[in-house]
Amino acid sequence: MKRIRFVLTVATVVVAIAGINQASFAQTGPGGGGGMGAKRGAARIQKMDPEQRLKRMGMQLGLNAEQKAKILPILQEQGKEMDTLRADGNLTRTQRQEKMQEIRNRYHERIGEHLTPEQRTKADAMRELAKERWQKRQEMMK
Repeated sequence: MKRIRFVLTVATVVVAIAGINQASFAQTGPGGGGGMGAKRGAARIQKMDPEQRLKRMGMQLGLNAEQKAKILPILQEQGKEMDTLRADGNLTRTQRQEKMQEIRNRYHERIGEHLTPEQRTKADAMRELAKERWQKRQEMMK
């Protein structure tokens, strides 16, 4: 009798663990995190607003209050320009990507005017790293 009770208890625990694992898998999808859609490109990536971008830049580059005050309006302007471009249904995907790259380059230069030489070097290195990650993602999607 004790043996049957033990087997039933073990079986119940195994089924419960399998059920929890299955529910977790169903919520996150294969690979965890955002599921398959997160690997599909920028359409699934939540964009940061200018304040979030400034906060991240401040932490990564060590911006002072004066620099932040000068850079925030630039980021806001860039955000509006990018949103306008995203909403333009007349462009092909390639055209949109090229124009976005032009916008990024232009605003990177404008922001760089308010950075110290050390911060500028670090920002350029971070930009190159981001570009490499983007290229790797593009290769993986092919």
